[in-house]
Amino acid sequence: MHIIWFRDDLRLTDNPALTAAVNQANQDNCPLIALFIRCPEQDEKHHRAPAQADFIDANIADLIPRLQKINISSMVKSVPLFDHVPAVFESLLDMHAIKKVFFSRNYLLNEQKRDQAVIELLQQHQVTVQVKEPAYLLSPKSIEKNSGGMYHVFTPYKKQFIQQIKNSYESPLTMPDQVKNEFLGELPGDSLCVDWQHPWWPIGESAARQRLCQFVDNQRYHKLRDYPAISGTSKLSPYLALGIISARQCLAQALKQQGESAFESTWVSELIWREFYHDLVAFYPRLVKHKTFKTDAMDDWHYDEAIVKAWKTGHTGFPIIDAGMRQLKQEHWMHNRVRMLTASFLTKLCLHDWRIGEQHFMAHLIDGDFASNNGGWQWSSATGCDAAPYFRIFNPTTQSQKFDEQGEYIRQYVPELKELSNKEIHNPGEQQRRDCDYPAPIIDYKQARAQALDWFKSG
Repeated sequence: MHIIWFRDDLRLTDNPALTAAVNQANQDNCPLIALFIRCPEQDEKHHRAPAQADFIDANIADLIPRLQKINISSMVKSVPLFDHVPAVFESLLDMHAIKKVFFSRNYLLNEQKRDQAVIELLQQHQVTVQVKEPAYLLSPKSIEKNSGGMYHVFTPYKKQFIQQIKNSYESPLTMPDQVKNEFLGELPGDSLCVDWQHPWWPIGESAARQRLCQFVDNQRYHKLRDYPAISGTSKLSPYLALGIISARQCLAQALKQQGESAFESTWVSELIWREFYHDLVAFYPRLVKHKTFKTDAMDDWHYDEAIVKAWKTGHTGFPIIDAGMRQLKQEHWMHNRVRMLTASFLTKLCLHDWRIGEQHFMAHLIDGDFASNNGGWQWSSATGCDAAPYFRIFNPTTQSQKFDEQGEYIRQYVPELKELSNKEIHNPGEQQRRDCDYPAPIIDYKQARAQALDWFKSG
């Protein structure tokens, strides 16, 4: 038999590893098995959000019957850590005559170590391994400066990225043909506990595809994306993070709707930012080890447990910040504009280590993606590649007045303030705070900004 090992590519369409596995199984007249390996303790070590772990299980459960329709049986295994994954394959080798194994490449350090251990084991048993590139727009390390190495500024990176896409555009793969050989039916494996209760995030490839089509058909992203009370973003990030839909499918839909003008769109630019951050991880593995991109960045961050707790729970006394942190807790997602505001607040106004925020976000986000999350936090804290300069410090109140003018977003997530006027809700007075049982600001903005500028300059 042959095995297709699914990881962060939970889809049938535009899945190079799956397509290669199906074609090879048909050519070799061999049954094909889909293997899913869950590692709950590794998830905890990597601070994977429980909501995202449940989302993975729900999408695996959705994918299994769709695999059956193309004659692929499935097997789910659960082991604590990546270190135990080779033992899963060793057990399978004892029970089955495995000839070839297919999977998609991963560029993160622990995942690479896991994959290399599996490859070495399989090669010892004369099993052929085919590792396919994931369906990025371009494979990591495709874009380099003329002098070698990666661009450290996004604009020239994007320019070359778009040119390379235009020169060698690859359409997404269609769903593979049915496996024409023996179907093994249900195979023994571990059960999945699936009770998906999040209406914001429907499961499955078809749900992601429908969301993509609706978003691109009504493209006003560049006008609406900064307003958290408006549903102006694609809401595709959880699906991209787990490979339920691919970036190539997203670009293909944009090109279908808008032609080459899609390359100039704000949304496609955001897709390229995502690839930029994944490239950074591939070029600079130290980022996976909690290191800053800027090796000379300030690292003597402050720490105050009360401030950290107030920030995490949404009780900072700054309504837009608290709304964002409460949205994160309730929905396992946060609007991108507010992600920048909450990150800037913690790192630049409170001068707390970006890694505190990075870990907290990963532990709660359903769209947690290491490269994007790490890149976003380092950008916000002026420690990363092409980061916001240290003196770009968001004022939470003026940002709130600008992007949530009517206070709708604040009222949704900070309901104790819902009776205040549109003007008052952005910065309630002392008596209003007491009447609403809402806390006083944990920092004085002007003093905190001045302190931050001095701190960054001194470095």
